[in-house]
Amino acid sequence: MHQMSLCGRDVPVGAVTTPLPAIPRKKWRTRTNQLVLWCLNQLSFYWERIPKNRLGIVLGSSNSGIEEYHQAWTQGQQGNEALHLLEVGNVARFAADITGATGPAYTISTACSSSAKALASAARLLRAGVCDAVIAGGGDALCRYALSGFDALHLISDTRSAPFTLQGGGVNHGEGAALFVLTHREAKAGDITLSGYGETADAYHTTTPEPGGHQATRAMQQAMQMAGIAPQDIDYVNLHGTGTDANDSMELDSMRTTFGDLRPPCGSTKAYTGHTLGAAGAVEAAICHALLQRNSTQLPRQPWLEDFAYEGINFGAEARRPVQHCMSNSFAFGGNNISLILSRHV
Repeated sequence: MHQMSLCGRDVPVGAVTTPLPAIPRKKWRTRTNQLVLWCLNQLSFYWERIPKNRLGIVLGSSNSGIEEYHQAWTQGQQGNEALHLLEVGNVARFAADITGATGPAYTISTACSSSAKALASAARLLRAGVCDAVIAGGGDALCRYALSGFDALHLISDTRSAPFTLQGGGVNHGEGAALFVLTHREAKAGDITLSGYGETADAYHTTTPEPGGHQATRAMQQAMQMAGIAPQDIDYVNLHGTGTDANDSMELDSMRTTFGDLRPPCGSTKAYTGHTLGAAGAVEAAICHALLQRNSTQLPRQPWLEDFAYEGINFGAEARRPVQHCMSNSFAFGGNNISLILSRHV
């Protein structure tokens, strides 16, 4: 974790230290787009082979170029060029410009569920026959505006976040991007598939989740129903787990309701990455993808929970069998919920 200045104090943040590619054109020059471009470059072998009119782009982002717009604004540059950096749609338009894609290209911005919903949206485009392939995922860079907003809600931790300790800690912000190239074809042995997703809404409060997590539970149940699997088939659950008590306690309740005595291994990886906001759903889906590729029983450790035990919850770092089905939850502001299931085809 690095430190970032906030209202006269330093707070931990998950900053990307990998050198990022430069963006020559000023209209696209944001750190969020640099993160996205790094990912696009890694996937070029896949998207370059798709006819451009059959290639779609669906990305999730919360911050887009807010940080760069703020810098321009403080320097008295408030014209259209600066406003283009602010637009959340800038991210998808940039990706379309880089790839040459002329299929559907749009950005989803539903706070912390944005990039998870981008994956579900991409799957629908493929199922509808609109695209042969869709680049989907999302990106967000660190942003002082967003950091200050969370701090105004008393949600920022001054120390390393410890999800599910329920001790009034809070969240660490982070940054990152994760992209996938989704295609619609018959799965072969070893393929990783987006086998299911469930989307619900609390309609409860702008920032506080519905106590008890009834709609979060529905999202998980719908995802399993689409995937054609039962609760006992889930080998690992990557929880939303922000480190805020309201979110964490809700998610624990919804896990108990969804899985009962089955107690699948679960945990939050935000203590490692920070909360990457609009990128979080895709980043955590990528973690699940890596676990499935490894075909192992090893899971991310939760060392800060070694002295905590909750009824009906298993924070173990070992799966019962090589991981085949992973669930990844994203429960955003506004009660905007999505649960993804990624599976390794056998």
